[in-house]
Formats: sequence, C-alpha cells, structure tokens
Amino acid sequence: MALASFWNRDGQRERLPVMPSSFERWTIGDDIEPSRRKLLDRIEAALSSKVMSTDVRSAQRNLVLEIELEDGRREIVRAPVQGQELSAWSQDMFESEVALLSWLSERTSLPVPRIRCVVRRSECEPQTFAVMEKLPGDCLLNVFGDLPFSGKESLIRATAEMMLQLHNVEVPQRIGTTLVRDNVVNIIPLLAPRFTASTSRVFDTLEEYIDALIEGRRASNLIDIEDADRSSANAVLDRLVEELPPILHRLSAPAYRRCVLSHGDLHGANVLIDHAGRISGLVDWEFHSTRPLVLEAQYPAWIQYDGAYDPRFAQEGMWWFCSPEDAAKLRVVYAEAIKTKDEDYWRALTGGELLRQIEGWLTVGSSESDCRRMAAWMNTVFP
Repeated sequence: MALASFWNRDGQRERLPVMPSSFERWTIGDDIEPSRRKLLDRIEAALSSKVMSTDVRSAQRNLVLEIELEDGRREIVRAPVQGQELSAWSQDMFESEVALLSWLSERTSLPVPRIRCVVRRSECEPQTFAVMEKLPGDCLLNVFGDLPFSGKESLIRATAEMMLQLHNVEVPQRIGTTLVRDNVVNIIPLLAPRFTASTSRVFDTLEEYIDALIEGRRASNLIDIEDADRSSANAVLDRLVEELPPILHRLSAPAYRRCVLSHGDLHGANVLIDHAGRISGLVDWEFHSTRPLVLEAQYPAWIQYDGAYDPRFAQEGMWWFCSPEDAAKLRVVYAEAIKTKDEDYWRALTGGELLRQIEGWLTVGSSESDCRRMAAWMNTVFP
C-alpha cells in the first residue's frame, strides 16, 4: 500500500495511505450493472470507440469515471448521479461546470481539462454526461508532504501565478455561481453545499453573503435540538455579529470587494502534480463561483494553520500537508510572490486573513460542537 507524509495536530510527521485513484474497476468481459452498461454504450456512441475499462474516481455528487478506450486513449467522464429524478440543482451544477471549463480553456492558460463532448438528457437520451481530457499527474495530497522544501516552494510560487491569472478573469460583480451561455458569463444563485436550496441566491454585497452564512448556521438542523445547545450556539453567533462591523468597515475599499472567479473547492485532491513536480491540473470545478477578492485571495489550503485549521481548535482526525514550520515559511513565500505581481491583491491577502477565518468557521460545519470550537477560537482573537 502506497503511503504519503502528513502531520498530526502535535506537529509530528506520520505516514498514511494515499488517496486511491480508483474505488471500483471494471474491465471488458466483467459483469456490469445494467445502468452502467447503458452509460458505457452511450459513451461509446458519442466517441465512436469501444470502452475497454473504467475506474470509478467518485460516485458522490457526480459519477466520475476514468475510461480507457480501444485506441489506448484515457478520458474522464462526469455525470450527475442518477436518482429517482435528476434534481434541478444537480443539472445546474453540471451545466455550469461544463460551460465554465470550455470558457476557461479558450481564455486562459490555466491547466483545466478540455471538454471532448457533452451529451444532455433528452427524450431519446436517458443520461446526461460530459467527456473531458484526462490531465496527467497525481493528487497534490499524495505527494506534497514528501517533496523537499525547494519542491514545495516551487509549487507555492506556481500556485500564486495561477491564482493571479484566475482572479484577473473579468466576471460580473455579484456573488453567485457562474453560468456561461453564448460566451457570456451570467450569475445564478450560489450552488454550494454550504447553502440549502431555500436560501441559495445571488448576493450583491459582502455583508449580505456573510449574513446569509450566519443565518444558515442559526437554522442548521445539525445543531443539537436541545434548547441549551441551540442557545449556546446562538450566543456564539451573536458575539460574532457584534465583532463583524469594524472588520467589514476596514475592508470596504473597492479593491477588497472586487468580485473574482473562484474554483470553490481547491483542496489537495483537486490539484494534480506531474512527475517533474509541476502543477499539471486544476480539476473538479463544480463549486465555482464569483466572490469578493478579500475572501478569495487566500493562502493555499495545504499550507494553512489558522482559524479552523489551527491545531488547537481543529476537528478531531484532521491532518496537515506539511509541518507548522514549513507552512509558515511557505506562506511568506506565497505572499512575496503575490506582492511582486499585484500589490492590491497582496493587501487583500494580508488584510483579509481574519475575515477569511470567520468565513471558514461559518462553513466548516454546523454542529453545536463546531460552534464550541469557534467560541474557543474567538476567545483568542477577540479577548
């Protein structure tokens, strides 16, 4: 079993199993369930090539297959998971991701997968799916911890370059999910796990967005139904509401509030690293959105050790990608790389740290225990 290096909350390095590249494998000649066989038949018809094998990469919000074709090509297939009814939410997520990938491929040099074909459900087509380029490389989370510091530093500088490019793409100035139609970027209600369907909407201001996060936490059915637990959680949120106005006021300049394009889920499993140690892919864009720069100009998740990532307050079982000492040095590298290219972006990066930590706490979970951990963090930040 392959192992990779991670760090525990005590700052000690441990070797843990890497993220598997396949959760289920099928090879031609094996038995296969009828619904999957129908999907493979439609893929073969769309690509005019026989599918020789499939590896299930994910089967949660989307079915993600890596397929090998008769001519040796390997591609990725993404399809909304089929239930009794394909929800409008799932369909919107799929459509927005596919459209954005095509749009980014035409306008940027970001390493995003190119769309090969899209088949949409219709009266004669039972399954919606897209076939896209399989990018080379392994997940960053599988390799980052074992790289020498120079390799980590190189990746951090490359990440800074890519984030600057992504965040300089011109987008509408509202907070929501992007939906590209006829090469025009539209904003639709925010599609993300942190919002329920009843509260998802387009936000005009940073204040509206933060308020929605707070109210979403208050209404969460994950907070224990005991009155004392809900009362305790609401007291924590009330305190946060009192602390927010001066923080938001300090970040009121247009340079902070400019909306930029966000990947929305850029963690270590969605960044690919090739054999030469370079970033070869940014994948899984289903939660992309437009967000204020002050929230989006953040240090890469794999070198964060603050807020909900602070070992003193983090969830049980959390692991980090490098040591606290290396992460601190790499954050300096990232900030310097940003500052040499764009000082406004650097000011958003450094000035917005506290607000981003607050957002992190509001989106990391919704249980009463999450509120207790947030309260402990607040006691150190707002004594």
